[in-house]
Amino acid sequence: MADRRTEISLKAAGLILLVGAVLGGCQAARGVAEMTDFATTPGEPKPFVVETRPQDPKYIPIGTTVSRQAKRKTVDEFKKLEAELEAKRTSNEAAGSQAQSLGKVMPPPAPPPAPPPLPKE
Repeated sequence: MADRRTEISLKAAGLILLVGAVLGGCQAARGVAEMTDFATTPGEPKPFVVETRPQDPKYIPIGTTVSRQAKRKTVDEFKKLEAELEAKRTSNEAAGSQAQSLGKVMPPPAPPPAPPPLPKE
């Protein structure tokens, strides 16, 4: 009984590997997948995509090294940033306490009115 399970699981694993190779874009399996309409070749992008996307994007792709040193912040810049964050925290706390106090003072909303009775025929 265990041999049959092993045989079935090996067949399933082989099928999964084959499907993974086809869908993964392996060149050997890709031609067969394209002929059977399981895979397609990517088309040219639409003109608006080409116009709106720059040729040289300003991001760093994964796996590349940065060639320049990042500018370090001065102590004054850190103090300014800390003051901005502290002001925002105080503002958020004030807004939260105001909302909490309004929630305690306001009565709960009234239920919606009952619909009118249906006319009798």
